[in-house]
Formats: sequence, structure tokens, C-alpha cells
Amino acid sequence: MEYRYEERDRGLRIWKDRKRQKWNCIDKDRFMKLTKGKAVIVADTGVRGKESGDRLTDGDHSLPLYMTRQKIGFFQKITGYIPCTDGKTQGYVRVVERSAGKIAALLVLLAALVAGGILLYLNTREEGPELDRAAISYEMPDTMVNTDPESIALPGYSVLTVSNSDGVVHAPLINPEGNTCYFVYTVKLADTGEELYKSGYIEPGSAVPEFELNQELEAGEYDILLEVEAWDIGDYTQALNGGSIEARLTVED
Repeated sequence: MEYRYEERDRGLRIWKDRKRQKWNCIDKDRFMKLTKGKAVIVADTGVRGKESGDRLTDGDHSLPLYMTRQKIGFFQKITGYIPCTDGKTQGYVRVVERSAGKIAALLVLLAALVAGGILLYLNTREEGPELDRAAISYEMPDTMVNTDPESIALPGYSVLTVSNSDGVVHAPLINPEGNTCYFVYTVKLADTGEELYKSGYIEPGSAVPEFELNQELEAGEYDILLEVEAWDIGDYTQALNGGSIEARLTVED
């Protein structure tokens, strides 16, 4: 069926179809005032829908029409109404278009969600353990290389020496090459359990070459423990079997 444009209303505005053809229509508010919502909607145009086979013409232009939607989409809006007739009945072609405002709002919301997700990821992702800043790559003697990935090699210590002039123990805290775990050392007095020093995470093949005690001790000899915590190299929050090394600490003035 062919519907013809019929100019019978005032307050018309211009709407351009996809071919940039100009059509006179009335906006939604004026349409409701004029018709009280009781006008005949013969078809939709604008956003593609189910083909009706009908067309609208004004003598110079032609426009395909689609079956009237009972409910338009969320991202669509009614732009206006084109008055028309089939020769017997007067009606309107409803102009339905995409809502740029709703689409823009969705894009802003998506951008905010993406940005929020990135921030959440950056704030919650595991960045690895806090490695000891004093640790360096260490040249390991052959006896300090672990060739069994199923075991954990611990270094040996007998006597450590510190001078009260600087409080620095010139002995390396080693994580042997070949271990599949991080080491964390805690040096304690054997009799009281008082902590003298604690390292950060030390990678395999690295060592803290020297360390400073957190307090000054009187000159003499002390029994100490070097407690070694082992943490899985793949998941540094998972504790493995460590060990405790007995040694002597000589304190010099």
C-alpha cells in the first residue's frame, strides 16, 4: 500500500531520512496535544524493523515503511509523526530513531566500569613478595647449589662476628641457587628468643651480604638462632618447611 504525505497540521519540523530526504513531521508533544493519543499510526519509519511492504510518498520522495512496534527499544526514541493518508483514512507514520543520549550515557557508564575494573585490578592484583632491598645476586660455591628441586637446601653457619662500632654482621644470609622458594631470615638470641634482625624475601641464588643488628649487645659471645622461613616461589603466601640454624655470635667492642 502507498501512503501519501498530507500537510494538515501546523508546527511542522523537518526530519531527514537515511537518503537525506526531507520530510515534514510534528514532534511528540504537539502530536499528543492535537490527537489526545487517539490518532491512527499506520506504520513506523527511521530505525529498520519488520518490512510492511508499504511506502510513504510526497510526490517527489519515497520512503519504506515498517510494521508498527508495540514497544520501541531502550536505545530508541520517537522523533515525530508524519501526517499521511491512504485516500480513505487519515493517519500518521511514526518516526523512530536511535537515542544518541542513551547511547552516549551507556558508553560513559561502560567507560566508568572499565576504568573502575582496571583500578580494582591494580589495587588487588598480587605484585609478588617484598624482596629485601639489600639482597644481591650471589656467587654460590658448588656446595651451596641445590640440584634437587624436591628439597630445600639450607646454608650452614657456625660463628658470626659483629663490632659495636657499627653493629654490622659481615656474613651473607644466603638462599642457595636451585631452591624453589624464597627465604626470610630471623636472627634471635637462643636463650630469650629476642629478635636481633629480620630480612625481607630473598630469591634463590641471592644473598644479603651483610646485615645490621637492631640493638647493641655487650661484648661477649651469644648463642643465636638463624630461623629460616621458606615460601613457595609460585605462591609466596604459601609456607614451606624451613629450618633453624644454631650458631654463635661474637660481639666485639
